Amino acid sequence: MPEKKERIGLALGSGGARGSAYVGVLKVLEENGIRPDVIAGTSMGALVGGAYAAGAGVDKIEAVWRSTNFARVFKVLFPTVPLAGWSSGRQFARIIRYLVGDRTIEDLPISYAAVATDLETGLPFPITKGGLVEAIRASVSVPGLFVPVWIDGHLLIDGGVSNPAPVDVVRNLGATKVIAVDVLVQPEEVTFSGIPAPDYRERILGIVKGMERSELGEEERRKFYPSVFSVLFQMSTVFQKRVSNLLLQLNPPEVLIQPDFSPDPPSYSDVKGGIEAGEEAARCALPEILALVGR
Repeated sequence: MPEKKERIGLALGSGGARGSAYVGVLKVLEENGIRPDVIAGTSMGALVGGAYAAGAGVDKIEAVWRSTNFARVFKVLFPTVPLAGWSSGRQFARIIRYLVGDRTIEDLPISYAAVATDLETGLPFPITKGGLVEAIRASVSVPGLFVPVWIDGHLLIDGGVSNPAPVDVVRNLGATKVIAVDVLVQPEEVTFSGIPAPDYRERILGIVKGMERSELGEEERRKFYPSVFSVLFQMSTVFQKRVSNLLLQLNPPEVLIQPDFSPDPPSYSDVKGGIEAGEEAARCALPEILALVGR
C-alpha cells in the first residue's frame, strides 16, 4: 500500500494586534517552501489565515497590517445605532473583502475554517462553508465591540471566547501534523495604571477619613484603582489564556510557536514588532518544522 501523505495543518489563535505575528510566521514558512494543507483560525487568526487560504500573498497581508493607524482604527470602530455592539463591523468587513474578495470557503485552494462562538450555547462554531467575508467577520466579533453575526440560524461572536487555540479544528479538517501559533498575552505582562488611592482618593470618599499621609505605609501608598477598561481587559486576558493553555494540553500540536513580544509589543498603530517577533519565533522553530515535513 502507498504511504499515506502527511497533511500539514496551521492553527492560528486569537490575539488582537499580536496577530500581526502570524504574518511573520507565514513569511518564514513560505521562504522554506512550506505551504499548509489546512488552516483554522480564531479571531485575528481567522483573518490572517483566511486571507492566506484565499490566495492573498503574504506581502499584501503585511501591507494591510502596516497601513493600520489610529485614524483607520477609529474609522473601523465608529459607533453604530442600535447599540447591539459598539461598531457594526461594516468597515472591518470592507477591509476583509479587500483581502479575500467574494470567495466562498468551499472554493478555497486550502481547507479552511473560521472559528466563532455560538452565543446561545457558548460552544465553538467552526465555519467551513459559505461566504469567507462573513465567516471571518463572525470570528472577530469581540463581545461588546462588534455587533454579532447571524449565520445559518446561529448568532455568533468572537471565537476566542470558546476556542482561542483551534488545534482540534485543524485536525478535524484532516490535518495529520499541526503547527500552532499562540500569541496571547500572559496576564502578568499587563501593566496597570490608575488613580493612586490612599493619598487622596479614599480620603475624598470618606473611606479613611482622618488618616494622615504619614500614617500610610509604602505598600498602601502604591495602591490605585485601574479603569473599568483595564479591569475588563485583564479579565479577558486571564480567561482566554487559561482556556488556551487547557486546550493546548488537551490537543497538543506537533509544533507550538509562541513569539516573544517583550522587546517591542505591537499595537494596531505599530505592528512592526509583532511581525518581527513572529519571524524570529518561526525561525527558532524551523528545525522542528522541517522535521515535521520530512526535510
